[in-house]
Amino acid sequence: MNDEMAVSGAENNALNTFDRKGLIGGVVQKHKKFLDEYASEFDELGNKMKVVLESIESSKKNREEVLEKVEILTEKRQLFYHQAEKLLDELSDSISGNSEFSRAMDFAKEKLSKVKGSLTPDEEQKQVDSILESISSLGSKTSGINDRLDAIQERIKQALSSKMELSSIDSSEESYNNSISSLEGEMNEISPRYNWLDNRIKSHKEALDYWEKQPVVADAEEVKA
Repeated sequence: MNDEMAVSGAENNALNTFDRKGLIGGVVQKHKKFLDEYASEFDELGNKMKVVLESIESSKKNREEVLEKVEILTEKRQLFYHQAEKLLDELSDSISGNSEFSRAMDFAKEKLSKVKGSLTPDEEQKQVDSILESISSLGSKTSGINDRLDAIQERIKQALSSKMELSSIDSSEESYNNSISSLEGEMNEISPRYNWLDNRIKSHKEALDYWEKQPVVADAEEVKA
């Protein structure tokens, strides 16, 4: 018979025992003992759950920030490549009658259209290096366009920079997801015991309140007995 069963048995026999005062006192002490034991573990688990919950919330917040940054960088990469293409088109339209320039321009445009797809950072770096080289060569096909070529190259470099920054934080999202999953698993392990202790503490408090309010002497007959 465990301690809680013993308390229950003592309570059931309370009204049939001559030493009512001693029995009630014993029952009260038993409930207090359980409350002390359970409260200590309950507080410990409560503090642990608080830390875990705070860690989950922090990880979720950081993950949201990462996702937002990923979205911004993805849009910036596409925007800079789009701007570079537009500037190339404008440059191409402004120069006519130069077949060598036109061929070199078409080659640069073709390369640029392909780099906008999904590439690894290393692949994109190689493609961009080749594109920048092709664009630089346009300056030798006609004069007075170096400033415009510099502007186009700058857009492409900014797009590549966004890609590189994006690749450096992609793994962070996965890391946050793994961390959150682990923390939630820890919370699921703690919660059942925490809830059980909460219920038992409430039950013992109710019982303690009941027994502490009981009169030491029930009636004249019991005193006489």
